[in-house]
Amino acid sequence: MTTAPVLRRARPDEAGVLAALAVRSKGHWPYPAAFLDRFARTLGLTPEVVAANEVHVLERDGRVCGFSTLLLRGELAVLDDLWLDPAEIGRGSGRLLFEDAAARAAALGARTLEWEAEPHAVGFYERMGGVTAGWADSPLGRRLPVMRLALTTGAPPATTG
Repeated sequence: MTTAPVLRRARPDEAGVLAALAVRSKGHWPYPAAFLDRFARTLGLTPEVVAANEVHVLERDGRVCGFSTLLLRGELAVLDDLWLDPAEIGRGSGRLLFEDAAARAAALGARTLEWEAEPHAVGFYERMGGVTAGWADSPLGRRLPVMRLALTTGAPPATTG
């Protein structure tokens, strides 16, 4: 029996699990193995990064199956990560993580949420209310859409654990 997902703060000792999940998630899209290897090397998820930032996980049946990372920069919050285990894609888990991250950013005083979007996920982010605000060069040698969402401040986060 599958239980309802739980959102909670990530623990620093989960950094390796989160990095591996990000690579599996990126691998859901039609990227060659060499690209995924380069992607894995660019991830900066260390225990120190997890401890110092707003990293939250989505857990189902006691297993981490998604996570988000917020970087707070005054009135701007950057959604640095939003990754799902491929089995979670299409189950509402991405929406849950995104809405939680946006609510946490607003509750912490941010007025805008911004992120560099995985090109294959732009449609998802548009459904979440994001709009393309520009472009950024990725360390993987491609241009990524920079997306933005205006936030309503004071919204309580949805974290349940």
